[in-house]
Amino acid sequence: MTYMPPIAKMGIVAERREDQRYRRVLATGKLILNDCEMFCFVRDLSVGGAKIETLTVPPIGQRLAFEMRGLGPCGARVVWNREHLVGLAFDTPQDLATVSDRGTRQGYCARAPRFATDRLAHLRVAGATVAVELVDLSAGGARLRGVEGLRCDTPASLIFDHIAPRRGFIRWARDGDVGLQFTPILDLPTLMQILR
Repeated sequence: MTYMPPIAKMGIVAERREDQRYRRVLATGKLILNDCEMFCFVRDLSVGGAKIETLTVPPIGQRLAFEMRGLGPCGARVVWNREHLVGLAFDTPQDLATVSDRGTRQGYCARAPRFATDRLAHLRVAGATVAVELVDLSAGGARLRGVEGLRCDTPASLIFDHIAPRRGFIRWARDGDVGLQFTPILDLPTLMQILR
């Protein structure tokens, strides 16, 4: 039998934050702790901090760097944790205008955090399968090395052992590297499974 903690009654917990929060369901982020990168989902975001969900929960008081699309890396510390949820307080207030900017400002393109890896995989394109090196990975896509001659917008699937193929399309190709955009984005357990 699974233990379910009691649900807090509305109005009992006082709001302690003074800054406005922005709900960010399915936004992805990265924690950098002692040169180790950890994936997280950003659930709430404000100029002063964030509520994140991560599989590896750092202790209260832990200092780390936090990064997400359009923000970071910025210094932060853990102020609370509960199961897989973690509250972060930023060292300095952050400009949230860059978080929602998807490239509307000239020369700026907000990207989801990338995780470096040297894992091998297979890419299936037009009925053929080729071995590739996974250079880096985010919830939204991957950089692959070892394949030539692919055109942008070509449908493709990335294949790993013991993980269902991840569909997407070729976003860019140059010098033997290709960018694969996932459709839909990876969920937290799948991303963590690939990065292990």
